[in-house]
Amino acid sequence: MASLTREAGVERLSSHFMWSDFCDERRIFHQEFVYDVTMFAATCGFRWPDVIQASVAAKSIFPQLDGIGIPQLLSLLRDVLSECLPNLSPVHLHEFIQFLTKTCVPRWRLFQAVVSGAVNMPNAQLRLEVQLPPTPCPLAQGTDLHEWECQRHQAEITSKLLQMEEKLKALRHGSRVALEIDVPEDEQLDKEEVPALVHAAVRAAQHQVRESLTQEASLLGDILQLKLQQAALATGGRQNHVPSHTD
Repeated sequence: MASLTREAGVERLSSHFMWSDFCDERRIFHQEFVYDVTMFAATCGFRWPDVIQASVAAKSIFPQLDGIGIPQLLSLLRDVLSECLPNLSPVHLHEFIQFLTKTCVPRWRLFQAVVSGAVNMPNAQLRLEVQLPPTPCPLAQGTDLHEWECQRHQAEITSKLLQMEEKLKALRHGSRVALEIDVPEDEQLDKEEVPALVHAAVRAAQHQVRESLTQEASLLGDILQLKLQQAALATGGRQNHVPSHTD
């Protein structure tokens, strides 16, 4: 499929799925979205079963983009990846999250317009619904800019939190100890050497466990800090919307 043109590649990939979510022009956008995600997974060197699951994840994500905000979008990405790609390596998972975030977040309004069916509206209706931008607030107020900054910061924190939680999940589900005992093949060990080898292996395993627990504690600390930042931003945003009264 990688050797085909984009149009031929989309057609070849699409032949492997049922496309019951859309029956109009939105189906083309849906298929191209799945193709782009699949090609990214293949180019990054995902195992073929993971490439297939990346396609399944993309096919599931696209129809759900209508009517959600950026925090819900990031939560959707996390849930779908956890369901479809639970065994993806931490490196590939990080790359995949970065790709989906950079693909979906800057263009989420465009995706919403496509999924909601705006591409199929008659031209006359589209012209009737064009609206002028709202009149900006006076510069002295500055509420619009502050709200936008808060939303942008919230999106950044949510993205980092998603990555941290996936790293923590991979660490907890992975093996904490790789026990190895180096035994010479051409030498006979006496009774005194065997306990020494076992004790060395046990010390190495204890060191691995300590490192793993230290890394887990560090991730938990980072996650806690990010959640505190989220709560502080949410509280600050609500306070900024409370009208002030002067005598």
